[in-house]
Amino acid sequence: MAKQVLVVDDDPNALKFVSVVLSEHGFDPITACNGAEGLESVKQTKPDLIILDVMMPKKSGLVLFKQLKKDAQYKDIPILMLTGVAGILDDMDDHQDDSLAKPYDSLREALKKTIREMREDGLVRPEMFLDKPVEPDAFIAEVNKLIGS
Repeated sequence: MAKQVLVVDDDPNALKFVSVVLSEHGFDPITACNGAEGLESVKQTKPDLIILDVMMPKKSGLVLFKQLKKDAQYKDIPILMLTGVAGILDDMDDHQDDSLAKPYDSLREALKKTIREMREDGLVRPEMFLDKPVEPDAFIAEVNKLIGS
């Protein structure tokens, strides 16, 4: 039986891309378009792996991650976080005059604070972070490291 991978992302193109890549490599993708739907899918299917986008409506990936890792039923499910945040922030910073404050410093600080809180809660970090866009072969290699083929 194919291993089930829950993909939670609010970007329909990313959701479809990741699902197709997983299917082509023998995995059974299950999809959800926000954190709230993702939580319900986890409860219904208890997948072998969860792939979470960091920034989503109705429950961010980091909030869902924290919730799952605090629940004894789900804490052992590996989680791979996908994020376009680092690249977006770097790109926007590159377009700013160096003499001005970076416009997304508050977002960076909020992410750092969330990660610090996760450590304090004993939730060191997800098993893996990958930046979007993902390269299919590298992505599948990371999935295989976490749950095998």
